Amino acid sequence: MRKKTSTCGDNLDKEDIMFRLNASNGSFSIQYDGHAAVEGLDVFVRLRDEDEIRLIRTEEGARNGDGDALRFADEEGNIRVDVRFDVREQGVLMYVDGTVDNASPFGRQRTFAPTDGIVVRFAALPGLTGLMANYQHKDWWTRPYFRPDLRTLPGKTLSLLWRTERTYGHLLPVTGERLRADLEGGEPGLNVRLSAYQGGFGRYETLALVLTADESPFELPERGLRLAGETGRVTVRPRADKAYPAMLDGLGWCSWDAFYHDVSAEGLDAKLAELHGMGLPIRWVMIDDGWSDVKDRKLRSFDAEPSKFPNGLGASVRSLKERYGVRHVGVWHTIAGYWGGIDPTGELFAQVRGSLHEANGGAWIPAPDAAVGFGFWNAWHDYLRRQGVDFVKVDSQSAVLNFLRDQKAIGAAAKAMHTSLEASVALRFDGCVINCMGMAGENVWNRPASSLSRNSDDFVPNEPHGFREHALQNAYNSFYHGAFYWGDWDMYWTDHHEGRSNMVLRAVSGGPVYVSDKMGGTDPSNLWPIVYRDGSIVRCDEPGRPGADCLTVDPSAEPIPLKVWSRSNGTGVLALFHVYDGDQAAEGTVSAADIPGLETETVLVWNYFAGEATKLAPGERLPVQLEPKGTALYSLVPLRHELEPIGLIGKLVPAHGVERIRREADRVFVRLKEGGLFAFVSEREPARALSNGRPVGMTADSGRAGVYTMDCGDAEGPVDVEIVLRA
Repeated sequence: MRKKTSTCGDNLDKEDIMFRLNASNGSFSIQYDGHAAVEGLDVFVRLRDEDEIRLIRTEEGARNGDGDALRFADEEGNIRVDVRFDVREQGVLMYVDGTVDNASPFGRQRTFAPTDGIVVRFAALPGLTGLMANYQHKDWWTRPYFRPDLRTLPGKTLSLLWRTERTYGHLLPVTGERLRADLEGGEPGLNVRLSAYQGGFGRYETLALVLTADESPFELPERGLRLAGETGRVTVRPRADKAYPAMLDGLGWCSWDAFYHDVSAEGLDAKLAELHGMGLPIRWVMIDDGWSDVKDRKLRSFDAEPSKFPNGLGASVRSLKERYGVRHVGVWHTIAGYWGGIDPTGELFAQVRGSLHEANGGAWIPAPDAAVGFGFWNAWHDYLRRQGVDFVKVDSQSAVLNFLRDQKAIGAAAKAMHTSLEASVALRFDGCVINCMGMAGENVWNRPASSLSRNSDDFVPNEPHGFREHALQNAYNSFYHGAFYWGDWDMYWTDHHEGRSNMVLRAVSGGPVYVSDKMGGTDPSNLWPIVYRDGSIVRCDEPGRPGADCLTVDPSAEPIPLKVWSRSNGTGVLALFHVYDGDQAAEGTVSAADIPGLETETVLVWNYFAGEATKLAPGERLPVQLEPKGTALYSLVPLRHELEPIGLIGKLVPAHGVERIRREADRVFVRLKEGGLFAFVSEREPARALSNGRPVGMTADSGRAGVYTMDCGDAEGPVDVEIVLRA
């Protein structure tokens, strides 16, 4: 990529580059590869108890350490905003500095309004032909939006991808140390809204936005996040730099949809006995909401509700581990302890009072000061650890704003709450936490270390067509959220009219696999294809994301498949779902171009449900038609050697079952995770095959794909396969 340049007045011209800032003679645009990506710039300010003010652009060419500044002010010069652009090789960072001058230090102070204190408006995204935005439709969650009219863009948009005939652009608003940035449609154009959610500030200074662009869209969110990280102004690290929690790399079961608030030691024991009797290797259990000792939705004590857990939490945890082979047990709580915080009349309150804060609404919550709030979490998590608890799920995280609005700037409040929580989780639970109900910008940007976060609203088993919205949210949210975290795509029911689709969705999620089956409601056929005999799960190498051909198209409004792609062991994985809100079949294609990086490869396409293989040359496409509620799953194996393993074809992602490949002359050695039906594709006919040193017969496919299968038995541990090719 060529170097980048900025032009902000006559003094700042540099050599031609991919990104270029043009701001001469009152104009404004940011160009990418010679074409305007963003153009037109206005600034508006809202002061407390005053109407919105449009500022006037006053100076050009100002410069400091963070880039080129455009200056705006009111007519009197008492309100000033600098919008600074730092043009880098990978993108453009936008900083906003605002100041309100007051004549007297002891008189009535004019200050920025708590919300929308500064609004930066771009007039247009030239050449826009389609978009996909992720907006906060509830306090806790985001979902996709596709209408290509910027004026209608919803408020609290946290990611905006758009395409033109030439390229893709991406805007990533940032929550910094104090301010949160959001996007929203403007009249005309696009607003970048800056809010502290606390009044009294006469000075704003923040990294507000990152712009990236490329011919390929899928790396843009991570690229923007890394650019923000290089400034030292944000807390979060990219997902790719964080390990997936090892405790959750096995099959899990959660109590929520099985018992809801009626969870008890007796119920847990009964369900785990049922699962154990079915031979299902549950590795971890999540005891969800309903276990805590509460009054009026406030936490009374650290231990479990005595009537539900008469022998205490620890006894129940020990029973699950000792009787049913469960390796790890987690418990649920909220970021406030319980939904309404801590009960000030309960026995716990006196013990932890020094680490609590009374919110303006009267709720007592862990203090929004990291050093102080840590005392609460350290005490509770220490107690839980001594009961045998191994990890926690922390819910209601986006309630930080609801509790602390007008009391502390939202960036600082969220950073303090997450820092104290995660310090305790690191100390007691090896950092293993499932973040939940926390997709607001202040949460996404302010977790210092955790690597896993819920990626959507809840799975709702009694919703007749719940899969459609659940799949849409998870696939499209993952486009941006997957740059920050491994996604938890939530639990599901196996004995359910959408059970198979839910299983396939988890297979491409890259995240945990866990179910919430109620008593008598488990269908093993919707579990075994995604789990091994030892309880480890079939998990892709990265979060699933929507396919390029549906990335800016709503597949619930158009009769096309929702595509979700990922990778496993160098093989492309592609799931297709019928989510169209109508009775018409969804029609599309499958090709190597569906997997970034495989566009120029010849691939073998393995259809999991049909058990069929098709070779596709670069540019070739396989037509696909899905009937309503239909699901399809394909593995795309790049054919780079004369023999390529497909994998264990009894699993949704066969390549995941391959641990190692070694090639020697006319022999290929493959280590599998366990026994099962193993398939491979070979240009040469194999002479013989061995499984753990014993000869095994092979079956050739009836077509021309050159696929062979062999039964490697039912061993639970690794299986070594040797294939000898004919000379």
